[in-house]
Amino acid sequence: MTEHGFADLHVHTTASDGTDTLAERCAQAQAVGLPAFAVTDHDSLHPALSKPVIKYEQCHVISGAEIRAGVEGHEIELLGLFLNPQASDLQDVLARAQQHRIDRNQAIVEALRTQTEFETTYDTLARRCDGVLTRPHLAEQLQREGVVDTHREAFQQYLNSGRSTHEPLQLVDCATVISAIHAAGGIASLAHPGYFQPSESDETFDSLRSLVERLHAAGLDAIEVSYEYGDFGFSAPQAATIATNIELLHTGGSDCHGLGTSATQIGDVRVSQPAFRRLSHKADIQLPRPLS
Repeated sequence: MTEHGFADLHVHTTASDGTDTLAERCAQAQAVGLPAFAVTDHDSLHPALSKPVIKYEQCHVISGAEIRAGVEGHEIELLGLFLNPQASDLQDVLARAQQHRIDRNQAIVEALRTQTEFETTYDTLARRCDGVLTRPHLAEQLQREGVVDTHREAFQQYLNSGRSTHEPLQLVDCATVISAIHAAGGIASLAHPGYFQPSESDETFDSLRSLVERLHAAGLDAIEVSYEYGDFGFSAPQAATIATNIELLHTGGSDCHGLGTSATQIGDVRVSQPAFRRLSHKADIQLPRPLS
């Protein structure tokens, strides 16, 4: 069962912009022989996860969150893993991040209604969404209303930076996010560092290392070194080199948002059992038994 890796530490559900429920995720994990996975929904904690790790339908499920943050003028995403959902500092940070998303999405919807034939109101979209409303939800509605033909076209024409209907997201400072993750007993990891793009592409490695060093000084514990970067120029071995040189732990995951939503599915990207145990030890987590 653990031959190809033990845990997928980056998975989304319907608590944010994933298409599958927690129960469906557990069934999928069992189908591919995945013993453990982390639910890392955007700026939110899954309501079914009451502890840092629970046994749920034969799976070990880690309570996590993917939180957007700002550092040195860059927008990054931090993964919190092994989180205590009751921690007040974390709840405060998540509430701030969610409000920033609400403000941004309200502005985008108003711009779409003014500048295009988009008709749905923000309140209607928010009521339809099971979890946190995100830009992929807006892209789906643009396609549903016939404003665009594809999800990709929605981003290219209306939702990406530089478009007249785009609205920048106000960001919580990275040090505040990392501090809240630690206050919740969790591990703070930089998500998908391969997506980091400095102003000059040939300086990606040095620029990313500088960024990670700044995050490390703020308390960063780990980097997501196992990730499917596709056409991006940065590789998993480069991320591992940075992690090793700065003495950070390794995390990794599929970032799967649901079956059929991308080329990478739950369990396609995993960390080893020793790497998982190092992370849980850092978080001082007594893992449920049996862990196999």
